[in-house]
Amino acid sequence: MQVTTFSGEGAVYRFRQGFEAITGVASHEALNIRVFKRYALNTDREISDTEIKIKFAIDPETKRLVVVGGESRATFKAKNNRYSNLLSEDPDEIKQMIKDLLRDIILLESVHNPDDPFTEERLNSLERKLDGLRLEASIKGILVDVTL
Repeated sequence: MQVTTFSGEGAVYRFRQGFEAITGVASHEALNIRVFKRYALNTDREISDTEIKIKFAIDPETKRLVVVGGESRATFKAKNNRYSNLLSEDPDEIKQMIKDLLRDIILLESVHNPDDPFTEERLNSLERKLDGLRLEASIKGILVDVTL
């Protein structure tokens, strides 16, 4: 089996063509993605997308498809501080969202059948969302009137 030599980032790799070359090049490119992740952490960014490509070509001597290299890319974006939006929402909007969720929960509870997994999951989802909004209101010091 044909052995191909690859070099990248100051290292030399030798793989037999076929599965060993594909996985060897892919694992090297995956290590590059780890370097990109470390870079993102150090620069207060996050990775929005990654891509690994394995490059193939026809060997002129054997006329077979062989691995000739690889490429890895990452797209970065500014880190989204999940608390930045928390303080920017209008208190009246939060109150209204809580009231709307309470109304939806009451309506769903009136037709709720414990044997129906769809309504059970929907009810649980609404209650989790309500808990999150109540926590947000509490953090902001918003008093919510729970009467509808």
